[in-house]
Amino acid sequence: MPRRLPLISLLLLLAASLASARIISYAPYSDRISVPAMGHRLNRHFALVETRTPSTSMMWGQIVLYDSKGEEEPRVIFPQNNSELGFTGVAMREPPGEPPMILAVTSAAWNLSVDGGQTWKKVQVAGAYVPNSPQVDLGGWYARGRYSNIRIGTREYPFVAVSLATNGWHLVAIGADGTAKDLLVTPSSQRISLAGSDDDRRRFLVRVGDEIDIVDLDGSKTYMSNVSGGSIEGWITDSGAAYVELYKAPNDISLWLLYGIATFIDGTYDKNNPVAVPPPSPTNTLNPFFAVPTNDYSGAWIVKRRTGQPTRLLNHVDRLQRGLVEQWSDITAPEVEAILPAPTSDKILIQVHRPRRGPDALVTFKDPALAVWRIGSPAPKFYDELYLNESSDKGFVHLDVDGLEKGEPFVFDGGRTITPGCGCGISAGGGGGGEVVQEWGVVRGSTWQRLVLPGFGRTAGAFGSLWRSDVTFQNPNDVAVHVTLRFVAAGDAVTASATNTVRLRLAPRELRLVTDAAKELFHIEGGVGALFINPEGGASINATGRTYTQSANGAEGTYGYGMNAIDVYAASSARFPVTFSGAFQGPSFRTNLFLTDVSGRGVAAAFSANGPNGALSIASVPTETSPFGVLQRNNLSYLLGLSSQAIGALAVTPTRGEAVVSLFTVDNRTNDPTFFPPDLSAGMVRTIPVVGHLEGANGSQFRSDLFLYNQSNFWKSVTIEMRSWTSSDFATLTFWLGPLEARMFPDVLKTAFNRSGTARLRIAVQGTTLDPSVRVTSRTYTVDANGGTYGFLMPPLNSFQSATTGDTLEILGTALDHRFRTNIGLVDVTASFSFSPRARIEIVGANGATRDSFETAIPSLGGLQLNDLFRARALPDDGTPVLIRITPLQGMIGAYAAMLDNDTNDSMYFAANLAAK
Repeated sequence: MPRRLPLISLLLLLAASLASARIISYAPYSDRISVPAMGHRLNRHFALVETRTPSTSMMWGQIVLYDSKGEEEPRVIFPQNNSELGFTGVAMREPPGEPPMILAVTSAAWNLSVDGGQTWKKVQVAGAYVPNSPQVDLGGWYARGRYSNIRIGTREYPFVAVSLATNGWHLVAIGADGTAKDLLVTPSSQRISLAGSDDDRRRFLVRVGDEIDIVDLDGSKTYMSNVSGGSIEGWITDSGAAYVELYKAPNDISLWLLYGIATFIDGTYDKNNPVAVPPPSPTNTLNPFFAVPTNDYSGAWIVKRRTGQPTRLLNHVDRLQRGLVEQWSDITAPEVEAILPAPTSDKILIQVHRPRRGPDALVTFKDPALAVWRIGSPAPKFYDELYLNESSDKGFVHLDVDGLEKGEPFVFDGGRTITPGCGCGISAGGGGGGEVVQEWGVVRGSTWQRLVLPGFGRTAGAFGSLWRSDVTFQNPNDVAVHVTLRFVAAGDAVTASATNTVRLRLAPRELRLVTDAAKELFHIEGGVGALFINPEGGASINATGRTYTQSANGAEGTYGYGMNAIDVYAASSARFPVTFSGAFQGPSFRTNLFLTDVSGRGVAAAFSANGPNGALSIASVPTETSPFGVLQRNNLSYLLGLSSQAIGALAVTPTRGEAVVSLFTVDNRTNDPTFFPPDLSAGMVRTIPVVGHLEGANGSQFRSDLFLYNQSNFWKSVTIEMRSWTSSDFATLTFWLGPLEARMFPDVLKTAFNRSGTARLRIAVQGTTLDPSVRVTSRTYTVDANGGTYGFLMPPLNSFQSATTGDTLEILGTALDHRFRTNIGLVDVTASFSFSPRARIEIVGANGATRDSFETAIPSLGGLQLNDLFRARALPDDGTPVLIRITPLQGMIGAYAAMLDNDTNDSMYFAANLAAK
């Protein structure tokens, strides 16, 4: 036994060393405005009210049932005629091992399903449901439960609610058989409000006027205390006492223990000695005091924070009679906004938020960050950041804190309001997020990283090409990380054989380039598919692929594309289709598509195509994969029956499973591919760092095509602002996109603005901010003597791809190789003059040490390209991989790298993403 102790200590030390924050990738469940139903966060299933029509009612649409395990497809459960309704309340109870029970209340009826939405019955309840306004979610067990007048009950009576009828207020228990019974009826002058329950959900905390009572499912009532004014939320302990938080104002919040008398526990000031401790003045600190129940309802977790003072976490337990116990005091003053218990009693999840400055001067937004804290340990040092634009009604929908530590997915609701024009940078976090295409909504994610690199392999292609993939791995951690790699060939059944699975050890801070990786790692001479990359033990790494072929006639040059590995939690699903506005580019191009199943259920998908005049008629194409399988569809426009002249967009909607969808357009004249990830929407202002019309090195002529797609059935007004990189010249273009219209602006800088040189573009849709209808991307390329193109992706930046002071961007995928020149683009992404942007550039070598560092200024509202950077900085040509690190010293900056083959002039794009610390 003693011999095991050093090993255990070593494992604990390793876990502590890996405990650094990362940025969590995620994907929304829906591209519609979604409001979660009230329900327990441990429920396997959850329900969303979804609509494409913004409404003054925040509960308008259809109820859609989801499976947090991802084993079942989402389905619309109410109304069942595909219409939309306005709901005053929706709640769900899920007995273990049984179908969910759902209560859906409209202004006209109370509707109940006890079989997961398969069938519905109307419940005869006296009067109408009386909802309370949505409140900030401060944690506890229930999503959207705070101040709710619907509470979860027992199997026999799954819901308890408040209604108002002509004869007064009713506290009603709704039975699983569709009946309703009154637990309490009061005159209209004595308002009833629900404030909480016990852990067994048989006793309910009820406020009647100024009186607080406990009412059980038999209708028995026990007086607890009186309260004057404010709002209350609480819970009932096993001993029959009740914790009640009384909110009167931001500077007057207090927690009481009730049992016939009211005992003050804590608050924003000492209620027992108000003269000696007067109420504090109003504070700009959000949530200066709040309390949530412990996991078994026996006590309270309490957070106290004041501007300029430490954040404190305290605990109080009813039965121990020991008073308040401080767990920690953090002088960094994290803005704790919620406490969420684990099913076990040894840990809680602490949720904080961080306000961020955006590129549009005064615009800021807030995003949540997460840390699991174990009882008895110091305050968390690191928080994993969920870079999601949250609003006041955000909160976890599904969460198992124990499962979170094992990599199980969580579900988080960002709320209903986003900040327009905010592509804000953030500090902290491990790498990730570059693949996120919608930064709002109800999303799934995991604190454990699982990556996939589609289009990976070694295979012969058209026109005598031999395609190969190089992979660069980066370990940002201070300890070694083991990584499991699994290759899945397109069309093959998935196996776990030794031939398709290998394990790598990445040394601390190591950069490793594996050339021709399919052959080197898996001894594959022919095959293409996807590379699954799973860091072990909850670690986080970064990986980038470069896929290429040699040019014709045995010449030395290459052409291909770069691609960052994609987190599987950024996948598309049935209610979250993805689009590719540059999918079909005319007679000189062919289009190839990869579908990679990351759900384990196998993927099936439906296609739709749209052109300048709207929807295009297409043929059906089989799209099914095996579990974790890969589907490749080459020359997709031909398979869909499109004309060879077709220019337009593609939409991909999974009908089963969750898929990473990747699209490649190939110029038939040069065989050069361009990788297109799913489009970003222009629901918030998007910046394309650079478009060009200019001559380049080695006789190159650079041009940029812009692609837009309106996936809605309505006309959309779009504005594009062009600003020169090198002067104060700017212009705007406003135009309408028709319903389902896909539009291409060839050589956009020249044809749309009659300009040459280089410029940034900012694209915005006029109108509703929560409008993901218009999608956008671009491609920059050089033209050869025969009219063929060698090009690369230049997408708009998402919110993970710009940075401000205190942040760092990193670019992975380039190397010190004489066959290539690497250019770095730096662009000011702000909306108006406010700073003189400046950044520090570092070149990091294979061992994690900095090989070069310098500073540079960036033109305000413009851009700067550092050409042939490694040669200009006299770095040795040793063939090793490097990491490019960009740290803004002032301003807000976007960045990218382009690695150009000196023989072919072909460019490969490598994205900059927010960096690991």
